[in-house]
Amino acid sequence: MKEIEIRILDIPLEETVRKLTALGAKKTFDGEVIVTRMDFPNGKLKKNDQLLRIRKLGERVELCYKGKNESDTYKIQEETEVTTSSYEETITIFEKLGLSVVFRGQKHRMSYQLGKIKFELDTWPGIPTFLEIEAPTAKEVKEYVQKLGYTMKETTTMSMTEIRKWYGKKGKSI
Repeated sequence: MKEIEIRILDIPLEETVRKLTALGAKKTFDGEVIVTRMDFPNGKLKKNDQLLRIRKLGERVELCYKGKNESDTYKIQEETEVTTSSYEETITIFEKLGLSVVFRGQKHRMSYQLGKIKFELDTWPGIPTFLEIEAPTAKEVKEYVQKLGYTMKETTTMSMTEIRKWYGKKGKSI
């Protein structure tokens, strides 16, 4: 499945929540998220602009593969995601296959949904809150960027690694 999304950095959290609620978006998650990225020792996934992520959102555990971004304006990439029953056991399976943890961090996430449009408000330690808008089409992403009072010039396709660097964060974890 193709994922189409955009990010807006350094957003006012409370104001954005009010705008989302006014649009009719419903909160679907509010809590801590543990994010772990894995790769081969030679960095094969990173070199090929691919990502393998295990994420724990409350009690839910997600395993996700993301392919290379196909656009400069939007993040458009192949995404395959499944749920698993155990965060640690999922990591162990990939370690037994020769991959290792290359990043582990924790953030606070508030998730909202309006129809098929998803809005994620992420706050990492030391990084201002940012908004991610994901929709089935680029047209819908742009529509909700504008409905929330932003322009496409205020958006970014930066990865989380690039955002961490943008804010001066280094190392394998926060």
